[in-house]
Amino acid sequence: MQAINKCEVCGGTDLEPVLDLGLHPLCDDLVPFEGTRKCKEYPIEILFCRTCNTAHQRYQVPKRELFTKDYHYRARMTGSVLVGMSDLVDSCERLFGYIGGKTVLDVGCNDGSLLNYFEDKACKTIGVEPTGAAADSRHRTLNTFFDRQAAETIRGEIGSPDFITFTNVFAHIEHLEELLESLKLLIGKDTVIVIENHYMGDIFKRGQFDTFYHEHPRTYSLKSFEYIAATLGLNILAAQFVSRYGGNIRVFLGKGAPAKIDVDESHFGEAFAMMRADLEHWKKTARDMIDRHVRENGKLRAKAFPGRAAILIRLLGLNESQISAVYEIKGSIKVGHYVPGTRIPILPEAELFRLDKSKPILNLAWHIPSEVRANLESHGYIGEVIDIKSI
Repeated sequence: MQAINKCEVCGGTDLEPVLDLGLHPLCDDLVPFEGTRKCKEYPIEILFCRTCNTAHQRYQVPKRELFTKDYHYRARMTGSVLVGMSDLVDSCERLFGYIGGKTVLDVGCNDGSLLNYFEDKACKTIGVEPTGAAADSRHRTLNTFFDRQAAETIRGEIGSPDFITFTNVFAHIEHLEELLESLKLLIGKDTVIVIENHYMGDIFKRGQFDTFYHEHPRTYSLKSFEYIAATLGLNILAAQFVSRYGGNIRVFLGKGAPAKIDVDESHFGEAFAMMRADLEHWKKTARDMIDRHVRENGKLRAKAFPGRAAILIRLLGLNESQISAVYEIKGSIKVGHYVPGTRIPILPEAELFRLDKSKPILNLAWHIPSEVRANLESHGYIGEVIDIKSI
């Protein structure tokens, strides 16, 4: 692991320890049922830079350990993610006019879901994706990490893209300096970079400490993107605050006139103290609630396994003694594996709907409660839905 000793966004060396979540397995380290190995554990300790309001993982796990060929996340499996992608594409058209014929590069394109929406607008598409999800994309996709070599290959094929997009990926890429230098190779006079990521303001507002997992070496504020734009020689043309993943910031960077955006982020440094207190309160009340349900009803069933749920399960000390199984939506390739660090099986939701539908169930995807409830109700499930954490 690499230890961070200076801010990757502004270069400052005054990094303040603000949150220590302890040791955790990687959120996508899913051991198959026939496997016997134990998951490696890595520390999650967050450092905060007050100069640019950026949070950093003190210890960054190498990307090749995080994003393997058998990476299990697929964007197409979550309806709210697809709605957000459609909105992003519509926003590009609202801000910049007709986009038909424009060339779009999606970095970390996963299964190509975002590029599908751009294709629907008659755009030319290309993606970069290091994991096996690239095989699920119908677009021209470089199955590699985005770096200088990838940027040079893309420039040789298409020149400077009209749009370069990062949707919940910009926080995933280690070595920010290398990322920005690679981007500079692709920026033309009309290139617009669209970055959407968890927004620190919403993380505080909704108590989303579970977003600080290993795949996110950095968490951003608007001020972070002001520094990043300046490093790229660009301006923030527009910023939007959208609901995806419990609250995202979406910025548009380009060579046009800078937008005037009035957002108060002066309290972010102090907000971590409140988050630490809320975390301790949640750990006690949530564990008490789960233990009560187990005493009254036996082991709890659970619904949905977003990667961030692994953080909550570890923080609460839950395992197969409290949770009988986690049931995933139809088509999820997480099925057939154990929740990281446990022997809690991940099963297809079809098996859940063959059981007594009046039993209580624990919602691990607490940040999208309406989506989970709609799924359960559509299958006639009438049991109490218990959010592992409330918004």
